[in-house]
Amino acid sequence: MPDSRSGRRAGTRCRASERPWRSAPPSSCRGARPVSADWLTGSVTFLDADRLVAAGGTLEAALIERVVLALPGQHGPLNVATTADGRLAIVLLSQGVMAFVGGRFGIDAERLPDSGAAVVVLDLETRQVVAKFPVAGLPIMTAIDEGRQRAFVSVLGGRGVNGSIAVYDLQALEEIEQVELVPFIEGLAINDAGTRGAAIGAANGLYLFDPADLSGSLSQTPLRLADDSSGVTFISGTDRLVVANSRNPSNYVVIDASDMDAPVVVDEGDALDAVPFMVAAVPHREEVVMPLSRNTSLRFLHLDVSQTPARVLHDIEVPDVLTFPAAVTVSPDGRYAFVGAEVSRELLIFDLVDGGVQRRPWLDDMGPTALTVVP
Repeated sequence: MPDSRSGRRAGTRCRASERPWRSAPPSSCRGARPVSADWLTGSVTFLDADRLVAAGGTLEAALIERVVLALPGQHGPLNVATTADGRLAIVLLSQGVMAFVGGRFGIDAERLPDSGAAVVVLDLETRQVVAKFPVAGLPIMTAIDEGRQRAFVSVLGGRGVNGSIAVYDLQALEEIEQVELVPFIEGLAINDAGTRGAAIGAANGLYLFDPADLSGSLSQTPLRLADDSSGVTFISGTDRLVVANSRNPSNYVVIDASDMDAPVVVDEGDALDAVPFMVAAVPHREEVVMPLSRNTSLRFLHLDVSQTPARVLHDIEVPDVLTFPAAVTVSPDGRYAFVGAEVSRELLIFDLVDGGVQRRPWLDDMGPTALTVVP
C-alpha cells in the first residue's frame, strides 16, 4: 500500500510484543559461529548459532565459551568484525559514543572505563589474542578489505581532537597507516569489490577513498548530508551506499559513489521519529537494516534499496528496551539481523524473512554492543 506522505510502499509496522507473523522456518545458520562483544563485562562470547536463533533459545543454551579481553576499569569490547575466511576477529576496545549519549539511558559517563582503548586481533580457532594495538582515541567501526587482508578502523576523536582512519595488515599483524581527518569520525565501510571506501565525519559528512591508497585518494571536500551523520554501508555488490543521518535531519540517504570525486545523492528517506546511528547491508541482496534509538524503545527498519524510492520491507517497534545501538549486523545468509541492547542487557534478533523478533537476556553487566556471525 502506498504511503500517502511520500509514495513509498509501506512495510510491516507493528510492536514486537504483538508478533502477528507466521512461524519462522528452520534456521539456516547451521555451521555458522556467532561472536558477541559484551562491552562492560570485558569479554567476547562464542556461541552456537542454531541454539541462539531457535525459538525459545537462551544465551545459556547457546554459550560455548567466554574470552576476557579487558581488565576491570578498562574499555571493554564495543564492536567485533570477522574476516570472510573465518580466521580472525577484529575486536575494538572502546566506550564509543556512550559518554555523549549514555545519559539518556541513565549511564553515568563519569563511571565509564577511561583507559585501555585498543584494536585486538583474535584467532577464531584458538580463541587467542594474536595482536593488540593501543589506540590514542576511541575506535568505533571496522571495515575489512578482504582482498588485501587489511582492517580499516575509524577512530572517533573529539572536541579539538581529530578523528582518524587506522589501517592494519592482518597478515603481518602490524599497523601500516593512520590518517587524521576531522573530529568525530564514526561510520566506515568498504564495498565488496575492495575498490571503494567510505568514512563519516559526524559534522562534516561523507569521505570516499580507494582502499589501495587511503592517504593518496581520500576526499578533500566531504559531501555534507546533515548536522550529524553517523553510519555508512555499501549496498551489497554495488558502488552505492547508504548513510544514516542522526540529526537535522534524522533520516537515511542513498548515494551513488561510482565517481569517487563526485558522489551523487539518488534517494533520501523521510524524516524519522527516532535517532539512526549505524546501518548495515544485507549480504547478496540490495537491502539494508537500520536500528533507530528512542529513550525507551527501539524502531527497526529493513529497506529494499534496489529501487528509487526505497521500499520498506519491515518497520518494527520493540517496546521497553534501552539501547543506543553501537552496531547492527546481518548473518551471512541474510536471514537474521542482530542489535545489542546494552543498557537492557539483551540481544535483539530480527528475522528478515517474516519480521519476527526474539529477545535474549544477556550477561550481568552492560552488553552486548555487537554480535557478528562467522561463516
